[in-house]
Amino acid sequence: MINDQFIKHHKMRQRYWGRSIIGWREFSMSSPNEGHNALSKLEKLGKIGVMFEDSSEYYKTDCEDSELDWTFSAGYQKHTIITQNVDGLHRKAGNNGKHVTELHGKHDRIVCMTCGTYRCRLDFHNELDELNASWLKDQLSDISDSREKSEQLRPDGDAFIRREDYDDIVIPSCSECGNGKSSENGFYKPDVVFFGDTVPKHRVNRCYGAVDASDGLLCIGSSLAVHSAYRFVQRAAAKKIPIAILNVGETRAEVNGLDLLKIEAPAGPTLSRLVEAFE
Repeated sequence: MINDQFIKHHKMRQRYWGRSIIGWREFSMSSPNEGHNALSKLEKLGKIGVMFEDSSEYYKTDCEDSELDWTFSAGYQKHTIITQNVDGLHRKAGNNGKHVTELHGKHDRIVCMTCGTYRCRLDFHNELDELNASWLKDQLSDISDSREKSEQLRPDGDAFIRREDYDDIVIPSCSECGNGKSSENGFYKPDVVFFGDTVPKHRVNRCYGAVDASDGLLCIGSSLAVHSAYRFVQRAAAKKIPIAILNVGETRAEVNGLDLLKIEAPAGPTLSRLVEAFE
């Protein structure tokens, strides 16, 4: 979804939420894989993560204290994982959510684009399903079996809809500042970075702080093609911080000739072996 299309056009929001009615619940039930579970164990073993001095640059400037994921109470913070994924699987695997930066946001919550209020996406979808029960029933009647439904699903919670008719989709508006039905004011957006949007500056700064304080950066299962992640590898290289890459296939860092250690192997089994060695 293009960010400007979602923000500016009610019909595009109807399309997005209509397709999400079909696809998001399946996406939200995804389970951590071997790699996620291994990283959770490595954090508990104290083998990954870095402590560094806290800073106001690592926080949104317009949020209430109750909304902060981090606190200044100790004067420092811990950081373990930077992930490009929005599926929350590191948290599901048992990593401390306060030690994980989900660079592109969290797919399991939504945010009002007028007042900034957060809402649990599951609760929102329960209401969305109820308001659009008839439309949903009609769509599901087009799906003949579970295999066909599986083929419709997209990896980000989107779904292919055979009948592209979203005019009757009713979208709940913000319970704090909206009017309870579809409107141009108080509408929700998934708390993720859409195409054409940018990663919030405070989130990037927090990751830079963690990289600067680290004695090594391990990149796992990523081609690093997207700048939002590659910039942290560039930062480590500029700071002469050792870089290791665990990935099947060439990465942007190798193409650009950065000094690094490359491990050409699948992430899950390799990280599990690492856990076994430390245990």
